[in-house]
Formats: sequence, C-alpha cells, structure tokens
Amino acid sequence: MTASLRVLIGCAVLAAGCDAGGRPPAFVIPGPTVPSPLPTTAPYVWDSEEELSIWVNNPVTNGSVALASDDAAAFIRIDQANRTWVLRGPDLAPPVADVRTLRIRYRWRPDSELPASAARTAQVTALFQATGPVVGYDPIAQAAANIALEPALDWTDVEFVPGQYKPPIEITYCYLYSLGANRGVIEIDRLELVR
Repeated sequence: MTASLRVLIGCAVLAAGCDAGGRPPAFVIPGPTVPSPLPTTAPYVWDSEEELSIWVNNPVTNGSVALASDDAAAFIRIDQANRTWVLRGPDLAPPVADVRTLRIRYRWRPDSELPASAARTAQVTALFQATGPVVGYDPIAQAAANIALEPALDWTDVEFVPGQYKPPIEITYCYLYSLGANRGVIEIDRLELVR
C-alpha cells in the first residue's frame, strides 16, 4: 500500500466520522430583557413620560436617544438622526396576540443647512420578536415593518408597513432602529401596537 493510498483512506475515515451522530440541536442565546415597571396590558400604548422612559432607559436602547419634554408633554428625542440608533420596548408578558404593526406619532426636522439635493426622509424599521416562525426559510427571523418618515414640523401619526410577515402575529417585544438618515432631529411622543 502506498503512502498516498494510506492518506486517502485515513481522510475517508475521518470524513465519515464527522457525520456520525448527526447534528446537535440548535440553540438561541437570549438577548437582554427589558422588564416593565408598569403593567403592559391592552391597549399597548406608550405616551406618558413614565411609559416612554421604558423605551429610553434600558440596556438595549442606544444612540443619541433621550427623554425630553416641552411644557407638560414628554417625548423621545433622537438628536443625531444621521447615526445609528435603537429604541427597545418592554418585555410583553404574556405575549400580545393579533399584532398587525406599530404606529408612532413623530416629528422629523432635517437640518436646515442640508443642500437642496439631500435626502429628507428617514428610514426606520420596527422589529417584532414573534413567538413562532414568521417566514418559512428562517425559523428565528424577527418580523420587520418599515416606514420612510417624511419631514414633519407638527406631530404626525404613521403606521409601519409589514415586510416579510403576514399579520396578525403574537409578539414578546418590539424595537425600533435606524441605520441613520440625514442630519436632523427625530422626536416620538407616542408608540402603539396596532391590533
């Protein structure tokens, strides 16, 4: 038996051993939780200072995000809309059924010094952690809904448009994120699950 034949047989034995026993079961490493100090019951609306604080003051939220107010009304302020930001909502226990999408009330003021040719919309995505698969090809994918926020000086209500999932779904939490828009300020004074 030649040396190359021995090496070939050894490689075949090793390759056969790699498939022995099958694959181990998949596992998911859970992310940080956001317990709510307030009851998260229907109608699943966050618009008071205390409720909006849950979305801002947690270990997942990041970016130039802060809780602000003018007169008596509180709102979430994203000062640097041109940078990535994330807002994480509270854990929903028990999970919320029949969720179609998310609705927010916002103001979006692009920087007044932007050139006339600069984009003025802000792309924002709402992600929902569903209790079951939302797309057939990826059993752990999150349900995504998107919106292009148009400039608005007054408070404006919009609903996110579902992407790859078909409503209604059951969820355990929701978060918003943007990879950045142009310079400017985004403010949100109400978040609401649409059922």
